[in-house]
Amino acid sequence: MDETQGAKLLSQSSAVILCGGRGTRMGSATRHKVCFPIEGTPAVNRTISMLHRLGLKRIVVVVGALASDVIETVGREFLETIFVYQSNQLGTGHAAQIGVNALRNLGFAGPILIMPGDKVIEENVIIAIAERFVRKRADMVFVTGSKKQNPSSGRVVIDRQTKKILGNVEVRDIQRAKILTDLHNLIKKTKSEEITFEQVIKIGKKYIPNTDKLIKALGKIAERFQRTGKLKTQKLLELLSDDAGVINLADRKFSADEIEANSPTVNLSLFYANDEFWHQMLGAIDNDNAQGEYYLTDVITLSATSGWKLCQYKIADPAEVMAYNSPDELVRIEDTLRRKKLYKKLKQASDKQLSISTVTELEKNIFLPAGRWLELFELCPVRLKRLFTEIYGSDKSLHENRRKLFIRTLKCFIRRYGSERKVIIVRAPGRINLMGRHIDHRGGAVNVMAIDRDAIFVASPRSDDSVRLTNIEPRRFPDKQFSIGQLLGQMEWQDWVSFVNSEYVRRILAQSRGDWSNYIKASMLRLQQKFQHVRIMGFDAAVAGDIPMAAGLSSSSSLVVASAEIAVRFNGLDVNPSELVDLCGEGEWFVGSRGGSADHAAIRMGKRGQIAHVKFFPFEVADIYGFPENCRLIIANSGIDANKSTTARDKFNQKVASYEFGFMLLKDRNEQYQHMLEHLRDLNPTRLNCRISKIYELLLTVPEELAASALYDLLSHHHQDDIDRITSSHRPPKKYHLREVLLYGIAECERSRLAPVLLSENKIETFGQLMLISHNGDRVVRFEKVGQQLKPRRYRYDVSDLALNKLSDDLVSQNPQRVLNAQLYMQAGGYRCSTPQIDMMVDMVKDIPGCYGAQLGGAGLGGCIMILVEQSSCQKIVNALKKNYYQPAKISPMIHICQPVAGSSVIRI
Repeated sequence: MDETQGAKLLSQSSAVILCGGRGTRMGSATRHKVCFPIEGTPAVNRTISMLHRLGLKRIVVVVGALASDVIETVGREFLETIFVYQSNQLGTGHAAQIGVNALRNLGFAGPILIMPGDKVIEENVIIAIAERFVRKRADMVFVTGSKKQNPSSGRVVIDRQTKKILGNVEVRDIQRAKILTDLHNLIKKTKSEEITFEQVIKIGKKYIPNTDKLIKALGKIAERFQRTGKLKTQKLLELLSDDAGVINLADRKFSADEIEANSPTVNLSLFYANDEFWHQMLGAIDNDNAQGEYYLTDVITLSATSGWKLCQYKIADPAEVMAYNSPDELVRIEDTLRRKKLYKKLKQASDKQLSISTVTELEKNIFLPAGRWLELFELCPVRLKRLFTEIYGSDKSLHENRRKLFIRTLKCFIRRYGSERKVIIVRAPGRINLMGRHIDHRGGAVNVMAIDRDAIFVASPRSDDSVRLTNIEPRRFPDKQFSIGQLLGQMEWQDWVSFVNSEYVRRILAQSRGDWSNYIKASMLRLQQKFQHVRIMGFDAAVAGDIPMAAGLSSSSSLVVASAEIAVRFNGLDVNPSELVDLCGEGEWFVGSRGGSADHAAIRMGKRGQIAHVKFFPFEVADIYGFPENCRLIIANSGIDANKSTTARDKFNQKVASYEFGFMLLKDRNEQYQHMLEHLRDLNPTRLNCRISKIYELLLTVPEELAASALYDLLSHHHQDDIDRITSSHRPPKKYHLREVLLYGIAECERSRLAPVLLSENKIETFGQLMLISHNGDRVVRFEKVGQQLKPRRYRYDVSDLALNKLSDDLVSQNPQRVLNAQLYMQAGGYRCSTPQIDMMVDMVKDIPGCYGAQLGGAGLGGCIMILVEQSSCQKIVNALKKNYYQPAKISPMIHICQPVAGSSVIRI
């Protein structure tokens, strides 16, 4: 048949596309499986468009579950499409019969192509089966593929001698036969008079791991066991019968293994036949199988034994017919299509200047065998010393300390994976936020610097999506391994927020609480969701780190950034630094916290000797300014862990919720300002063109506290979905403290805005004063000196109507001190994320000469304090902490004196 005949036949054909099934493995309650986009186009629309190009004009789409989504998706683009409804989900054979009957009712007679809507099919396949249909004078042509490439597809069984097609056997029926065979063998071997249901389930799970599907496959046998929990062996033998484990096909008996041996190909569920064939065969199929469904694939067996002439068309390339059942399989399809297009461009490019970005093209100065890297770090040539200076400054002792950590990590990699593997080395430092705490997710700016403690990864690419991790401290951090595809099994593919809020993710975290690999999972999953057209490949890595954990120095965020840097390099992803920061910040939501991207901005964008003033929404490094030369920053660990993934998470997210609920109420009650208030940072006199006192007036419209039970009543109806979203991130407290949290955030935004000006103009004392005010906003107690001892007093936040009205009065008092104290940046507000231990440390050092200021470092609920000091006073303050805090508490001193270092980087030589 030439092309004209082929085109003519297809133009006379119709198609039935099956879109009735739910597709639960895609993990979406609102989007049908066939409506997920492939290269930006819904899969079913992509198929219909292809069929139209080939001349098939009459298309019937069979809908069932989520029918409205399919109808709306297809109908927007293809108005002439015919939809028929499958009210009961009885299987693909039943759905096909409904579609074929619809065509007959419309008076159609001719060839009909039947196919599922969740496949990506090359045009040449449709042309080839039409050609074979005519050339072979077949009654039905169906498409087959490799068993290896399609392990879950039905087996096409042939007679080895005659090569005649005998029929199709579904994988579930093969699995059932194997289970029954094993049960029969168990009965023969056992001396017990009874078989328990537990024994049956144990045998069955070797072949069907899902318990519900296993019970369904066992059918009446499972029903009998479920009544009593056990059966007499003789009774079970009667149920099994002599043919237990036998598959009947074409009047012959096969074992499960014989079926596998006689099936060189598998059926890919793409059929082409005349309407008369379909009317006879579809009406003859039954549901006597392990699933209890009417299989469309049974037409192969029925027609083979009824004298019809069948012909299979085996595809040469697995990419010619691709199917998906889960998000990770959809990723593989997107990645395959992307690579095919790139390969086609390469083949066509005469100048050969195009290239596919892969690990083979990584620069030679970053991608070397692990053994060679180890030699370089042990020798430490001039170029490596120069690199250390660029990253860490001129401190030689620090260089040596870092060199030893790199060597330990390389040796760890070599022991685990070998010295010949080519690797890249990535470092991601810890960070400290000098000003701008708890506000990055509200649009506020931060003033951050990277510190000279690192997470280090030595990583080698893999050809699959697995990530394998080993650590230089295996007792604290045991080896871990995960597959990106398996983790994506239930992802709401288009919506990262829904995914991280899902019960599926909560279950993962509950089962792996404290698992250090969760932070690497966070970055890999976020990148995969962002780059759906690329199948993100994994890596093998050795990991080391000396950033104190749970201390507010972002040890966890450094893991997120470092692993993201590796994934971007190994997969050739087009991600600029600001995008990487945002993706890392959102990725960390996976572990349960709902913070912003400030930590990741500092880790990625840090500059040696510099502080970065970073803005958000949109992300922008607005200013880079110098750290005061005569100053040092002391970081002192309280020894109280602040672990965002466990007990502290609820409190962190309750504070974020207080921001959101308070901001919603303020906007609802001040409609004249709604259009100007997108983020909390917008509540400032400059943005609203008003006096400072107006900000206090606006805060008076928000209650000091709001009971969680009153949220839906007090907030306007259009916030209902937001309330559900916000409360899903934590256990709601009895009351949300709205006004004090709002005042803290508004004031902290102002303090953060002033920070670059104060430090650039060397107004270090004023900056130190703002550090102390900022810490007051987080206090839980204040320590006052009574004799030689510090005694705690409960710290009270006052954001009452009387207090706010007094601030407004002070602003117009013409008393300089009262006016100064009433400025927004001078207000502490109340965020309450400190601890008594941290408050004690701040109060111990704040009055020591040479101390400019001290405050909580990090998100709070434990961790570190940071102290800005005059260089010559460092030892005095260190000694005071050792004597007055660490010794009485019997804690080993954890004090680090630091200056800013460069942000995360791939090591180059």
